Formats: sequence, structure tokens, C-alpha cells
Amino acid sequence: MQVYPYTNTHLLEQQQVHAQEERRKSTFGAWAPYQKPLEDILDTEKQREAMKALLATGFNEYYYVMTDFENSYAREMTEKLLTSADEVGLHILIILLPPSEGGPNTNYDWKGWVHYFNTLKNEHESFKGFTIDDFNWISTRNDTKFRMNVDYMKYSDLSDALSGKNENVHFFPVMYFEGEMTDTVINEYNKFIDGVIMASACYYNITNLRSNLLAFSEMFDNKPIRYVVYPTITYNYSRYNYSPPSEQLIMATLSIASKNADGIIMWTKIDGRVVLEYLSNHDDPKYLSKISTMEKIQIRDEKIWKQANPTLANSALFQTHCHL
Repeated sequence: MQVYPYTNTHLLEQQQVHAQEERRKSTFGAWAPYQKPLEDILDTEKQREAMKALLATGFNEYYYVMTDFENSYAREMTEKLLTSADEVGLHILIILLPPSEGGPNTNYDWKGWVHYFNTLKNEHESFKGFTIDDFNWISTRNDTKFRMNVDYMKYSDLSDALSGKNENVHFFPVMYFEGEMTDTVINEYNKFIDGVIMASACYYNITNLRSNLLAFSEMFDNKPIRYVVYPTITYNYSRYNYSPPSEQLIMATLSIASKNADGIIMWTKIDGRVVLEYLSNHDDPKYLSKISTMEKIQIRDEKIWKQANPTLANSALFQTHCHL
């Protein structure tokens, strides 16, 4: 039997593709869901049952906000949450708020946070790591010294604190495609980053989503990329009287993210019909074909709208909407 010189290489490539596909299927996060705030459930048994229900739905990561590790109630709540998660196998990630989101009660002692996270990981297998929200975003608050969150991170010497992070405490900053100072983030923090949570301020338009995901993955040395899907409207878009994202838009977004990201995070509204359908069928070829069709239709519709409304599409107001 003749052996071709490319056989082993071809097999290896297939195995790598398969491993990448499996990794992309495995991560589904719930970001601060307002329907099921697990950390607010005081009864331990009910908290565990809620976690089991979340896992049964298809989620395996849970993200929630913590503002001060020195607050005794917050520490107690976190300890309780992680203890329950240890028992059921749910991964927990803590959201830290940047100056653009945090208030006067937010703790920015980065070294204190990292020490606290190292301690949590030593005690709880369920604690996966943390994220800092809106990492390359702009502050619109009047009481912040810095316009860019990244400038504050440099000023407050975040990199020095991150150098003390245990390797098994994962750091996933939230980055926007439309954000600024991304080069600075890469130069200053990439060596501490274990993966990136990508989001889009222009989530109503998915024409360039695939290329954006691929570009940012390459920029961050192909580290795992999670993409935030918005099943409901955010506050800033509601101010401009936008309707909530359509089912077609959500399915199209999920189609692109499932093929080009290593994980998907559902933002706040996690029990909608489209979300639950995706979680139940994300490995079903017929379902994937269905949402792929929605992807093609959505992109077609976006191109038709842009061609029909060139003035509006290129207007400052439309561009502003994509930077909310």
C-alpha cells in the first residue's frame, strides 16, 4: 500500500479542526441574567437547584458583578455561590466594573483583587476567573478623571497587579470591535490575558461580524474568543427608540458566533425562545443550516437597507448608534 507524504499532516490538521470545533461548542455563558441572579438566592438548596437548571438548559459559565472584595456581605455571598457551584459543576467568573461603569463604592485595589482571586481559586474549583467590563471603551461619566478606561488601567498600574495572578485564575477583558486603544491593550496586557470577551456596540448590524471576530482573534494571538450576544435591547439603543433585536438577527448572530468564536455569552435575557432553541440544538446539523440561512438573509437585508439609505447609513447619527 502506497503511503502519501501528506497523510499524517492532513490527519493532524483534521484533529486540530475537530478540537477547535469541540472547544467552540463547549462554552456557553450567562452574563448577569436579571431573571436568575444566582448570587441573590439565599437558600443553599434552592441555589444549587437553580444552578442545575441553568446547566440543564445548556449554560456552563455564569458571570456576575462584584464591586468590593473587602465588603463582608459580598465576600460571604461569593463564598456561598462558589461552594454551591463546586458541588454542581458550574463555572463562575466575576465581573469587575471599570471607572466608566463603577461608582464611588467600587474598589479599584487591583493587587487586592488579584490576591483575593488567587485565594478563591485555591479554595474553589468552580472559580474560573474574572473579567473587567468595557476594557477598551470610553467613559461618559462626569466624575472620572480619564476619558478611556485603558488610560485608567495604566494609571492605576493594573499590569503590576496582574503579574501576581496565578496561572489558573483566568483573565478575560471585555473588548469592543469599535473600541479605542486596542493596540495599547495588546502591548500592555496581552501577556496576562487568557482569552478575550468580544462585544459590538453595533450589534444590530452583523455584516462584518465574521471578519471582526477573525481579526481580533489574530490580534490576540488566537487566544480563546467569547462573543457577547444581545437577545434584548440595551439601554443606549432604547433611548433612540430602537425595537428589540429580531429573532432573525439573533439567529444570524448566533450562526456567525458559533462558527467563528470559541464561546458564546448571552447577555442578561437568557430564557428567550431563540436562546433556548439554540442551546438545545447547537450541534444539530438541521438547526445549524436553519440559522445559517437566517445569517444570509440578515446580511442581504442589511446590504439592501444600506443601498436604499446611503445618506442615513453614512450619517453621523447612524455612526453614533454604532458607538453607543
